[in-house]
Amino acid sequence: IGALFVATTADWHAPLSASWPVLVAAGMLVGFGTRLGSGCTSGHGVCGISQISQRSLIATATFVAAGVATVFILLKIGFGQ
Repeated sequence: IGALFVATTADWHAPLSASWPVLVAAGMLVGFGTRLGSGCTSGHGVCGISQISQRSLIATATFVAAGVATVFILLKIGFGQ
């Protein structure tokens, strides 16, 4: 509702840097990863860790490590500067 309110009342629109097919494919990959990982990053990170779930601890560590590796690689090849 908040995004709809801003879109209809303000003179601001979210930038779109990818085509619709790319966005659809990305959304499908996120859904597949959520299914494969038995939950989303927020679910594992907030709820799973607070319940001391071994699966969530491993999943969260994997998510964080993959994020760090991605940023490291992107910075090394020249993106994000």
